[in-house]
Amino acid sequence: MNWSLLIQVLGGLGIFIYGMKLLSESLQRVAGERLRSFLSSMTKNRLSSVLSGTFITATIQSSSATTVLVVGFVNAGLMQLTEAVGVIMGANIGTTVTAWIVSLLGFKVNIASFALPAIAIGMVLHFSKKESRSGWGSFLIGFGFLFLGLDYLKNAVPDAAKSPETFQFLEQYTNMGFNTILLFVLIGTLLTIMVQSSSASTTITITLAFSGYIPIDAAYGMILGENIGTTITANLAALPGNRNAKKAALAHTAFNIFGVVWALVFFKFFTGIVDDLIPGDPLTDKESTRFHISFFHTMFNVINTLILIWFVNTLSKFVSWIVDGFASKTAKDGDSIQLLQAGAVKTTELAMVELVEFTKKIIRETYDFFRLTEQLLLHPYDAAKVVQVLKKEEELDQVRTQVLTYLNQIQETGVTGNFAKDVLGIMERVKSIEEMGDNFASIARKVRKAHRQKVVLDKSFQTAIKEQIELLKHHYDLLLSNLEHSESFDILGNPQIRNQSREYRYQMIRALKKNESKVRKKKYQKKSNFLPALLYRDVARNLDNISRFLNTSIYADV
Repeated sequence: MNWSLLIQVLGGLGIFIYGMKLLSESLQRVAGERLRSFLSSMTKNRLSSVLSGTFITATIQSSSATTVLVVGFVNAGLMQLTEAVGVIMGANIGTTVTAWIVSLLGFKVNIASFALPAIAIGMVLHFSKKESRSGWGSFLIGFGFLFLGLDYLKNAVPDAAKSPETFQFLEQYTNMGFNTILLFVLIGTLLTIMVQSSSASTTITITLAFSGYIPIDAAYGMILGENIGTTITANLAALPGNRNAKKAALAHTAFNIFGVVWALVFFKFFTGIVDDLIPGDPLTDKESTRFHISFFHTMFNVINTLILIWFVNTLSKFVSWIVDGFASKTAKDGDSIQLLQAGAVKTTELAMVELVEFTKKIIRETYDFFRLTEQLLLHPYDAAKVVQVLKKEEELDQVRTQVLTYLNQIQETGVTGNFAKDVLGIMERVKSIEEMGDNFASIARKVRKAHRQKVVLDKSFQTAIKEQIELLKHHYDLLLSNLEHSESFDILGNPQIRNQSREYRYQMIRALKKNESKVRKKKYQKKSNFLPALLYRDVARNLDNISRFLNTSIYADV
């Protein structure tokens, strides 16, 4: 084996994948918010879902990133499974754009003549203080590295006529008839799983066929296998997610496997159509090989989508049946949140939407906390409700740990610009949520202790508590009602909302001060008044703390 050549091939592949990584992540930085809004608005029907998946994948040059994003959306409850299936179908079409770029630019143009200038210009822009300009700089650097890697691959795989011994081992597998195609389907699948990028494995396939190392039918087989291999990324990302996330990932696998099966059944007919529509004979004209492969790739995914787009509901029911069937009936559907990653391409910025939705979800859950506490304070003692509150407080602590771990992972990947501000705001909100939980739990313990000591609040103290609880209800309503109408926390920056929050906070402080005077009057009177006064003081301060942390949750981005 020619080890020098192998090192060149692996090095070229590494540069190519790194370039694609930079290209995808920089586009997410520049257009992440717009892509999220576009995806949310463009999934109203099957056709728009497919078109949105095609557009986003063609833009960020990574079907893995798109499918992992979709899994995150489904996991967070922002997208229905049927909508996700449509986006995944479109992602399969969008990823074929890479093959066309490689075919059109990668083999005839002097790559270094535009790749190196792109890297040079990109480096200048990359160090700009302006976020968008820096993002476009990274995009140009990624663009340059992607094609430099392609150039290394092309040069490292020499012409078969000049060095036939280098890849001679492949020849023994190219004359087995239909078994050759099946073998190369397997090779394409394994290659894509290893490099975690269908774009990279497609590029390798085109390069090998263009250089004459594998026949065109074997290349077609590799392309089919790569469509199966690329689904592994979404399935890995879905492992820590809930059942819906797993269903979305499995739908991607089922969609591609179905396509490969029918393509193999009608292989001769299908490839005959490709050869008739694309000029040149790939057996004798190597220049036409890359276009045959690119067209085969595109045509396969378009036809597969046209077939299955009418069966989106059926496919959704099928994967639901499998996932629900395998899921343990006793296992709780996980609410954990994990950093999603698409192989070599991290979807940090795009996955921020899952973190935002998860944080909103636990804010809503603290309202259930609040209602339980209200019942403990204003209704006859119920030991079961005390247990519920204390259990919820423990669960909230676990959630806080999960979110902070997630945030640390995001920060390690390097978050900049507005996303860095979002991370800090969410950290502040999560801290406030935990503090609110601690105060709810503290009230529950005090109520339990008072019940054991037979301490009862008189009517004046009960009235004061009701006043504070009503203020908290209004404060909660202000926070939750606005979050329901926004995909992010940006809406809380509205001056009107913040002024209203501040007013509720002032009213709570005034109520606390007014009722503290009652405590001082009764505190040193007879024992029957002393203990209820202390109980009220402690509970009132807990309620005041909850009001303060609600205000912090609204002002967290300042």
